[in-house]
Amino acid sequence: MNKLLLPLVLLVTIVFQLPLSASAHSKLESSTPAEGEKVTTDLEAVVLTFSTKIESLSTMTLKNGDKEIPLQISVEDDQMTGAITNPLENGNYTVAYKIIGADSHVIEGNYSFSVERPKQEEATEEGTPNNDEQEKQDNNEKALTDQEEKEKPNNPTYFAPLTIGLVIVIAIVSFFAFRRKR
Repeated sequence: MNKLLLPLVLLVTIVFQLPLSASAHSKLESSTPAEGEKVTTDLEAVVLTFSTKIESLSTMTLKNGDKEIPLQISVEDDQMTGAITNPLENGNYTVAYKIIGADSHVIEGNYSFSVERPKQEEATEEGTPNNDEQEKQDNNEKALTDQEEKEKPNNPTYFAPLTIGLVIVIAIVSFFAFRRKR
């Protein structure tokens, strides 16, 4: 019976610690429009997609300088959408968000984009390569890299050292317990 005690205690300890190690901070994976993007058409919504599910209490604001643009916000799984009711004027805009991730941590961030709609719609010629798509993809990649750097957790994680220490203490106690009985 005593020989089964140590493996059983270690197994239970590891099983209870596994869910804690799987939880990670939620981060912004993609956004529409992307950071630094120049929007040239009417924008109907700002869509933020995160790496984990987010809570319904999450919020987002859209500002043009000091002027806040009203948004109708909805949250579904890992995505938050801010529907825009009126067309945006040309200018620079900042999206600020504050979410509660699946791990209950509050994550805040922001990014900027610009609206540069032409006064008259100009038809693009057929056969002319569209560089806007490549620029949008490059901006998305840059936004992801910048966002990852901004959202690195500031607090140290004590999970790994605590688990290792607990396993060592259990091993030492078990060693002396089995040694005493012989």
